[in-house]
Amino acid sequence: MIQIAIDKKAEKPLYCQIRDQLEEAIRSGALKAGDKLPAVSALAKEIGVTQATIRRALEDLSKAGRTRCHVGRGTFIEGDGSPVEVAPGAGARGADHPGAGGDIPAPLGRRSVNADIKHAAQRLKRGIHKGLKDLLSLSCKSGHIHFRFASGIPDHRQGYDDLFRRAVEETVRDNALRYIEHGDCQGLVELRSEIAGRYRDRGIEVAPEEVLITNGAQQGASIVAQDAFERRLITLCETPCFQGIPETFQVQGNWVETIDRDPEGPQPGQLARYAKSGTCLLYMCPELHNPTGFDTSNARMKEVGRWARDSQSVLLGDEIFHDLRFEGTPPVSAIQSAGKKNGIVISSMSKSLLSGLRVGWLVTSAERIQDYVTYKRLMDQACPPMMQGVVLTLLQSGEYDAHLKRIRGLYLERRNLMIECLEQMMPDEVTWSRPDGGFAVWVTLPEGYSSIALLLSAMERGVSFFPGPIFDMDQRFVNCFRLSYAWTDQDQIAEGVEILADTVKELLSSPPGDSGLSGLGNFQ
Repeated sequence: MIQIAIDKKAEKPLYCQIRDQLEEAIRSGALKAGDKLPAVSALAKEIGVTQATIRRALEDLSKAGRTRCHVGRGTFIEGDGSPVEVAPGAGARGADHPGAGGDIPAPLGRRSVNADIKHAAQRLKRGIHKGLKDLLSLSCKSGHIHFRFASGIPDHRQGYDDLFRRAVEETVRDNALRYIEHGDCQGLVELRSEIAGRYRDRGIEVAPEEVLITNGAQQGASIVAQDAFERRLITLCETPCFQGIPETFQVQGNWVETIDRDPEGPQPGQLARYAKSGTCLLYMCPELHNPTGFDTSNARMKEVGRWARDSQSVLLGDEIFHDLRFEGTPPVSAIQSAGKKNGIVISSMSKSLLSGLRVGWLVTSAERIQDYVTYKRLMDQACPPMMQGVVLTLLQSGEYDAHLKRIRGLYLERRNLMIECLEQMMPDEVTWSRPDGGFAVWVTLPEGYSSIALLLSAMERGVSFFPGPIFDMDQRFVNCFRLSYAWTDQDQIAEGVEILADTVKELLSSPPGDSGLSGLGNFQ
């Protein structure tokens, strides 16, 4: 057997290093047709990597016709040493994971290329995305930012400390001992029952055994992502969307592709195209969508749910803003449109209550929940019982519902004022959404103008917001941005929007142009 040397500090994934060295050995004749490779476990131990890394390398070689696995006998070299063409499904965004045993279709207008080229493209994407994140980090830390339209967390200045203190005191008053040990991995049964009851109040039949308590909605997504990788699902995310979700799936090794979203929801035609290639998982935010604020229409939800059932795919619905609705009627839930066999819901208290609580939940079929409990146990044993107890106290005492009534009114006033200021101050060419809840509006500049260049100019005047490209894997939506009213009072909204509108007018005073890959255009 040839010697394989890896560099764990290199940007190139370990499995790609192993795959390429095996390929070179085949091409050079060091490994010949008929040669048997060591067992996966032996190779992993010898090279110093996980067995999953070895399997990924061998999977690419198998797809290229370089190796063949015979059950009970092992993996053997095949082929004549001609160049490898990695199948379109190897070389995924994130960790190059093909889906469902079939090839992932190349996105429209995009040619399938080998894994090294895809890896280089991914580095480029990460570089641009990292630059955007660094810019946003600067906007959060900068001492001269006085109008924080970028914040997406609750305004904790609104009496949250007293609410939290009372809940903690009541929680530990008579039951302190029950919170000393880590407790049930699935979560406190009383809390699961309370959450299930709230779904039943919405007309959605949910039992406690169909609920898993998680460390925020993000852990729920991470558990689903790990299961998706094990089941070899093709992962789809509507775009624009909160990028913490596709990044979570990528880190777990999933191939992630995007589905364009219009005001009605994910576009069904694109979903149908992917379903032909294998079983998929679609992430979407049906209610008070982040970042646009739109609700997915019930007609579109039914269509997407039908797609999930017919293709035996999975619909993952993010309902994190459900409790922050102050107008309108909620759309159909993912577990209603697709059924719990094909539907999953994640949510948490991070937006409606306290982001630091890190108490979220996942709702799906009881059978799938038990699989997810296994994954969660390997992550953290269980969520902190103390925080679960605090949430349970707030739910059972009625304090949470009273809190919701108050903050819904607060955010409604802020939304109304922001819309009014935009109508009075923004140029006619600029448009925006009018959300029925949540924290933010989605603003659209005329084509050819960059929200990134606008952000840099606005930051110099003390205003921050989230530019559109931060909500897309390919950094599109350059002429859009999210404007949040979560952390700004009425005086700040009025003054901040006025400054921003003046900055927009200055931007639009020059002719539109090509912003370039960075989105900066001619910004100096």
